[in-house]
Amino acid sequence: MPLRPELQAIAERLLARHECLLALDTVADEIGAAAVTAQDIDAIFAALEAAGCTVGDPNALRASAHLGTVLASARELKRELGRTPSAADIAARSGLTPQEVRLALLFAQVAQR
Repeated sequence: MPLRPELQAIAERLLARHECLLALDTVADEIGAAAVTAQDIDAIFAALEAAGCTVGDPNALRASAHLGTVLASARELKRELGRTPSAADIAARSGLTPQEVRLALLFAQVAQR
């Protein structure tokens, strides 16, 4: 189903950014004070995703992508070291930065709630 003209304009402005990853804040800023419903927002997201964009928090998306690597590295290190490994230990094993490790672990904690 085609978007209403005002929603289409929002989607087009976002697509004009030529970013394949759009943060939720970016979408919210573009919507601004427009009167939209939850269904309108879903329709905008669907239009953006149909055009090849991903909508979401970039940090959460990266964290979820790294989670498997972080958990596997942490399990291996715990067996080898006999203790809970630090973020620095996991980073060294996984090839990620300590910040990426911490974000992935935080994402895991939030996802468990």
